[in-house]
Amino acid sequence: MENMAGTVAVGNNADNSIRILVATDNHLGYAEKDAVRGEDSFTTFEEILELAVSENVDMILLGGDLFHDSVPSQNALYNALNHSVNYEDPYLKISIPVFSIHGNHDDPSGFGRLSSLDLLSTTGLINYFGRWTDLSRVEINPILIRKGETKLALYGLSHIPDAQLVRMLEKSKINFHNDNLSGEEWYQLMVVHQNRVDRGGSKKYLPEDRLPEFVNMVIWGHEHDCYVDFKQSASGHFKVYQPGSSVATSLIKGESKTKHVGLLTINKLNESLKPLPLQTVRPFVYESIDLDDLVEELHLNEGDAAEKVYNFAINRVEALIERAKSLLTGHPKQPAIPLIRLRLRYTDETHMFNTIRFGHLFGTRVANVADIVRFTRLTENDTANAGKAAVESGMEVDDLTTLEDLLGRYIEDIPLTLFHSKVLKEVTMRMVKHSDGHAADQIFKYYSDKAVEHLMQTMPSLENIQDAIENFRRRHKADDILNALNSLGAKTRAKRPTVSDGKPSSRGGLAATKRLKIVN
Repeated sequence: MENMAGTVAVGNNADNSIRILVATDNHLGYAEKDAVRGEDSFTTFEEILELAVSENVDMILLGGDLFHDSVPSQNALYNALNHSVNYEDPYLKISIPVFSIHGNHDDPSGFGRLSSLDLLSTTGLINYFGRWTDLSRVEINPILIRKGETKLALYGLSHIPDAQLVRMLEKSKINFHNDNLSGEEWYQLMVVHQNRVDRGGSKKYLPEDRLPEFVNMVIWGHEHDCYVDFKQSASGHFKVYQPGSSVATSLIKGESKTKHVGLLTINKLNESLKPLPLQTVRPFVYESIDLDDLVEELHLNEGDAAEKVYNFAINRVEALIERAKSLLTGHPKQPAIPLIRLRLRYTDETHMFNTIRFGHLFGTRVANVADIVRFTRLTENDTANAGKAAVESGMEVDDLTTLEDLLGRYIEDIPLTLFHSKVLKEVTMRMVKHSDGHAADQIFKYYSDKAVEHLMQTMPSLENIQDAIENFRRRHKADDILNALNSLGAKTRAKRPTVSDGKPSSRGGLAATKRLKIVN
């Protein structure tokens, strides 16, 4: 990516405003095998596309995690394409281009390191930008868009593991190119997909002050809780818009907020935002109660405490089901059966009951009967250090245990002779989180080939082989191995011009749509 793309003209030049429908974290295919919730992600995504048409937008901008899995099922791909096919009558004739970066759920994986967005890009249904192919150095050039007197420079940074991204930024291995762009002429918009806050002191997040000061606004994906207005960045240099997810993938407080997408209007160097509440989202009501506060009221110190908590929970869930009725919008495609989460925090285990048996009481009245109630232990740290950033973001501290955290805790400390534990963690991540069945073969083969090459070059004696292998391990650091694997996979892709490397695709979005044309 050496040069910026040619300027793209959009819409009616008599109008200076660029109208953008902004959405993130659609998670197509989430819970698709669930008989009750299987269609939720697709139903709401269809509504988002219909909003783009009814609001007469110039483009749709997605902030990552279009799909829930990096290797979507055939059903998920079919449904995504089927929604696109619906554009043909009448939507494809309207020709609204879609721009998207990838997130941590739909990132490149498997043989060839391809993303599901690569597949959609080749069909011309999406403009996949912000893609990186070599983590040893990432060059980010803007897509330049013009409408009348308004000029938009659009930057994309697809997901990179947060700790690694921060290290790269500190070492200037990520370069944002705004050469020849005057801050007085170009509105500069960036899209990222990263953790925004430090939850639980892990420091695995992207500090806002690490982003370039020249941008006017950052669209922030990955965070699922929805904010309906701009917020000023911590550095004060730009605004941040966080649309949140369009489907609840975790039954936590932050997901219970009303889901929105946003209509972002840019006119020269001014912006405005119109929040668009989604009408087809399944109702979700969340409540958290500390049982320690109810010891006297429920007389939990005498008799069968678990039975008393059980009956109390029945009454609370009944109340939450009633509250969920207020969330019905009247949209014919909105699911009526609600999601209910009652979180009961405890210190005394005798207060607990069988949550599976409890869920069966509500049969078809609740969409998530298997996990309506969740017990979480209340510790001293919960009250003394609840995690201000997590609370402010609407996320719950005890819901923040991630696969990465568990692997980091239990795998990274395993002493290994040849493989770095960090690489073993990556293998597990790819296989479990991304359903990448080829991850082990690919990584282990690469490792063994490199080790054999090292031994052939050094030709150690039999008694020195162990030392030679240890030397190989020291010379080949885990990050270098992972970067090499990412680069190796990227190079197996067929080379073709795309908007992500500063050129428009020959088949998709930029060249094929009626609304867009290339201006040399």
